[in-house]
Amino acid sequence: MKLMKKLKKRVLRLSYWLAYRLGASVYMRQPFVKYPYMNPPSELIELSKQLLSVQVPGAAVEVGCNQGWTTCFLVEALKEQGVKRDYVCIDTFSGFTSADTGFEYKMRGKAVGLYDDSFSFTDPDWLKASISRFGYTNVSVQKADATTFDYQALGQIAFALVDVDLYRPVKASLERILPNMMPGGVVVVDDCDPRHDLWDGAYHAYTEVCKERDLRPEILCQKLGIIRT
Repeated sequence: MKLMKKLKKRVLRLSYWLAYRLGASVYMRQPFVKYPYMNPPSELIELSKQLLSVQVPGAAVEVGCNQGWTTCFLVEALKEQGVKRDYVCIDTFSGFTSADTGFEYKMRGKAVGLYDDSFSFTDPDWLKASISRFGYTNVSVQKADATTFDYQALGQIAFALVDVDLYRPVKASLERILPNMMPGGVVVVDDCDPRHDLWDGAYHAYTEVCKERDLRPEILCQKLGIIRT
């Protein structure tokens, strides 16, 4: 069983690699298309609205970018409006860490193995290739654990999108990002929906941080948790 799962993962990774390598010349002319985003249009519109509402200097940081679809959308929003702002993508590019999933299994009662294969079919080189292919010069990619990443090294942060789903990485990311946010900045935490049994950890981490820092919780589109700095 383990051998079959390992083989399946390798085949899938190869198929993704081939798509990135061979699809460049026809990517903009696909005969059949499917909505690629994990967020519905209303959320993408709200995300771009929050990003573009920030008037203070500093970088935009996306924590948990997977294959970079949302990255592309938000970077295009900046480009369209003529906003010059560095955009930093941070991800493990190998799925959730064992520490993060272990916390869900042991401390939050989630079924063991539930998250083990989530978001594991990606690679920083694929995202870097996409960024280069479409001429984005303001985007950088960091392969790192969001819970230990040195956000202070990025300098001033004006906007942060935290999309790492589980309780532990959301809580740790917020605790490390907020001290480095510019006054007038915005932090958005995705998946802040207590009704969603799979990702409710994000909601609990977000509301805990708000309570600890005496911040007013503000949830838009039923799942985007906002923190205004």
